[in-house]
Amino acid sequence: MNEYINKKEWKLTKTVLPQHTDHAGVMWHGSYFDFLEEGRIDALNQVGVTYSKLSKEGYEIPVIEAQIKYKKSFFHGEKVLLISQYNLVNKIRLNCKTYFVKVNGEIGAEALVELVIVKRKNESIKVVRELPAEIEKILFLLEEGHEN
Repeated sequence: MNEYINKKEWKLTKTVLPQHTDHAGVMWHGSYFDFLEEGRIDALNQVGVTYSKLSKEGYEIPVIEAQIKYKKSFFHGEKVLLISQYNLVNKIRLNCKTYFVKVNGEIGAEALVELVIVKRKNESIKVVRELPAEIEKILFLLEEGHEN
């Protein structure tokens, strides 16, 4: 995906713990999604926003599509480096491409998660098509990434 080429990255290091693995000590597929969620929350925190603050203001950033390509297994005790880049598409969809990298530099998996910004109001939830300036700034900061 060429839209990610010149973007800076967000990085998060995790350790595969027993609760992340199946009976054979291999990282369970659902744990990848947990790590992706932690990576997104961590990136938001680094731009100075907590997800709970967004929620209190009525905004949510739900996943609308997710895919993971598994290439090499991770095992109990292994370190996993998540390298993520964001791309804002048409001001309503935020795509996050993440690589799960082994200590030796090999890519163990790659994920693409598509998110949208929604606003809760009373009993309804609607996609936000005109982003408030504060939310747009947050998304641009995510997209910009940071030097590591």
